[in-house]
Amino acid sequence: MSSATRPLSAAAAAAQARRSSLATMLAHKARCKELPPPHEAEVAAMLAAFAARGGRVTQCPTACVLPVQNGAGLALA
Repeated sequence: MSSATRPLSAAAAAAQARRSSLATMLAHKARCKELPPPHEAEVAAMLAAFAARGGRVTQCPTACVLPVQNGAGLALA
């Protein structure tokens, strides 16, 4: 079996997913930077739509996207 068709290990798959996710986020940020700021009327329309849906946050962002790797647990190893 060649390395191109060999399944990735769990760690390699996780690293690949992080790289892919990071690349997607950076591309989205770059596209958003190119946009002009919204006009007052656009902001008012977005707020009205938000209020019409109940005015509540329905999904919170993930608090921690990547695991913390600060070396705190190394003393226990």
